[in-house]
Amino acid sequence: MSRNYYYFAATLPMLTFGTQPPISNEDFLANCGDFLCRGDLELIKNALLTPPAGIKKRDSALSRWIDFEDASRNELVNFRAKKLGRDPEKYFRGEYVPDPYIAAMVVSAAQADNPLLVERRIDLARWEKLEEIELQHYFDLQFLIVYYLKLQILNKWDSIRAEKGRAVLDELLKPEEINQ
Repeated sequence: MSRNYYYFAATLPMLTFGTQPPISNEDFLANCGDFLCRGDLELIKNALLTPPAGIKKRDSALSRWIDFEDASRNELVNFRAKKLGRDPEKYFRGEYVPDPYIAAMVVSAAQADNPLLVERRIDLARWEKLEEIELQHYFDLQFLIVYYLKLQILNKWDSIRAEKGRAVLDELLKPEEINQ
């Protein structure tokens, strides 16, 4: 039976794709450490955007996420291998099971003009899958796992924005000109 974390879940700010994260991944995990039992905390720590190969899939939200992520990565491998004229078999994560929905998502994302936009479209599809997994879960461990995965997506894009901003600033300021 899944534990409910009413107080903790109710205190978490809402997450929306494309917005700035309200908390860092590290701070979220620290807060989880204050409210969750050790086993549940370990499950949340294992909920990563890029799940390690061979992770045990006993939790339903985490299991659904890993299955989706593996299928997405396999479809990406299949798409890129076909484009390059290579055999995708050796790059698959686990068994490759064609998924028309994910294949269509990959083709749609790949039509973007730049790699950053491709990644953003893929992350939006990930977000939508997480929304689906989250349905009917409000205060339980499943909700917290999905919350952490969404938070990782937001923090990833916040980091990308910060790096891009630094690059633009460096270009504008041209450090070699400042030191003259």
